[in-house]
Amino acid sequence: MAAPALAAVLVQVDVAALPVYERSTSLRPVLRLWTPISIALVLATVTSAASPSSIRLALASVLAVAVLPLLGRSARRMWRRPRSTLLVGDRIAVSHLVAQWGALPHIDIAGICLSEPEDYVGEQPSEVLGYAVVGGLDDAADIARSQRLDQVVVAPGPVLTAYDVRRLGWALEDCDTELAVAAEVHGAVPRRVVPRLVGRRLVLSVRPSRQPALASLAKSILDRVGAGAVLLVAAPLIFFLVVAVRLETPGGGFFSQIRTGRDGRPFRMLKLRTMVIDAEQRRAELEELNEGAGPLFKLSNDPRVTRVGGFLRRASLDELPQLWNVVRGDMSLIGPRPALPHETDEYDDWIRRRLSIKPGMTGLWQVSGRSRLGWNDAVRLDLDYVDNWTLGGDLQIAGRTVNAVLRRDGAV
Repeated sequence: MAAPALAAVLVQVDVAALPVYERSTSLRPVLRLWTPISIALVLATVTSAASPSSIRLALASVLAVAVLPLLGRSARRMWRRPRSTLLVGDRIAVSHLVAQWGALPHIDIAGICLSEPEDYVGEQPSEVLGYAVVGGLDDAADIARSQRLDQVVVAPGPVLTAYDVRRLGWALEDCDTELAVAAEVHGAVPRRVVPRLVGRRLVLSVRPSRQPALASLAKSILDRVGAGAVLLVAAPLIFFLVVAVRLETPGGGFFSQIRTGRDGRPFRMLKLRTMVIDAEQRRAELEELNEGAGPLFKLSNDPRVTRVGGFLRRASLDELPQLWNVVRGDMSLIGPRPALPHETDEYDDWIRRRLSIKPGMTGLWQVSGRSRLGWNDAVRLDLDYVDNWTLGGDLQIAGRTVNAVLRRDGAV
């Protein structure tokens, strides 16, 4: 009776446990079908036996099918060891990879093989951004085999030809080292990139980032219903915090400020007041101490922050009134950081892309360090979110937000 629903869960457990490489290649058709198959199996359970126990089991199966992929990805990130990697290419192309991958915990750069002969001369020591150059193009396969490396990543450039890559693949056939070619496709997640063969050329088609109207409607409904429910539950806490703010310093308990919303439309954002009442007037005298980059003003030890306000900021409780902005439709629960008008006045066409969706109470910027982020990193995260938004991604950010708030990660 419960076998179909149980089978759906077991199938998902097996898929979540597979290595990344296997799931991305041989099982790609299966991965596209497992969700509808799982739902169909659960529906079959409900229709075949309508007893309360069967319905409860089916609902539990649906929950498991939704949650297990997230748990599987989290477990893989926690337990997987860094992949030992040999980079191959010219000095400029390899430098770009080192700059992007050098700090990644799952990549261990074991060395670099330069494709330009003049950049590697015998025993002469050389390095690229702190990583040793261990050989040239002809040495890459022998080095990967002798050190039993996990992968060789080729960075395309003007010197490295398609025939060089093909010969390197032949040389690695007798070992377990994977050969990969790094492609320059920025800001697009794998689900938006589709490889196609045109003539003898491999072409990467990048699907548009626009979301289906139904998904956007679902996000709007979830935003307003979810924010309304949380606001009702948090109302007594907000009242208590307003009283605490007013008891410490004169002035109102709430602070409102004009922010820039979707498509550049201004709106009035609510927060609990965390600074003295004349904070805006005193900002000019603190400009020379600004620690922020770009148009951001940031000060880790801001003298305008009150004692209660410091606690509210560290616990992220000052942002609770923004739930009302979400209910009104000015903001989303998850999205780019709501910017000030004087910040958006300095945006170029590239950065203005982050205004194409509603700003959020939380987002990638918050779960990635908040106040520790530089301006360029914050913009990159917001643009990545705008271009690759999904409901599943929002659920992941929501879970990471809870973790970041509990750890007070990046809060000031």
